[in-house]
Amino acid sequence: MTTYIYDGLTNNIIPDEPVRKPNAVPPKTKTIKKLKDGSKPKYRKENLSERVQRIQYEVDGNVPKPPHYDNPFIVDDENFKKPPKPFNNADKSSYPSDRLQRQRLNTWELVKEDAKGDPEKMKEVRRILKDSYKTNPNILSDSELKMIGKFKSKSKAPILDNPLLIKPIVKTEPKPVEPQIPLEQIIKQNADKRLAQEQKEYEKFFGTGGITELLKPWVK
Repeated sequence: MTTYIYDGLTNNIIPDEPVRKPNAVPPKTKTIKKLKDGSKPKYRKENLSERVQRIQYEVDGNVPKPPHYDNPFIVDDENFKKPPKPFNNADKSSYPSDRLQRQRLNTWELVKEDAKGDPEKMKEVRRILKDSYKTNPNILSDSELKMIGKFKSKSKAPILDNPLLIKPIVKTEPKPVEPQIPLEQIIKQNADKRLAQEQKEYEKFFGTGGITELLKPWVK
């Protein structure tokens, strides 16, 4: 679908054609739409006479529409040098078809372009951007954030384990359970070992047989 813009130099409506060369600029990149002769459109704020005509037309429907009314490059006094609103489907004033939004869309990039190399104009643009940042920082582009020192690199978020993923079940062999020995049996085993050691020491010292055998340590 072909769209059109107003050429303030020739006072004609002309096709709105992209000015970038193929593959020169990524799609959706903000660019200044130039006229067919390669020049940038001229924009300005409405003068006092035009402002009076516009207000009379908007307040009193019986007054003829001013000639400049639909020219997006002759901007309403209160709308001059304002960045476009972020598009919101529920807000018709953010639609490109809205008259004030159309003025902003057609002139804001030109305002920033004209400020390059001019400290006073650049200071004004930065002030406008800072005010917009306070209201809604998400509407500013990366280049605009850099102009006011608010740009932050968007680092990739770490990849976390997805709890919904089914992990393989690892089978583990059960460890054999050692039988529990009663305490009484443990005491008897230790006593038998101690007795056997005493008997061995006795036989080594006194020998075996005879009366010594009667006096040998024995189980009581």
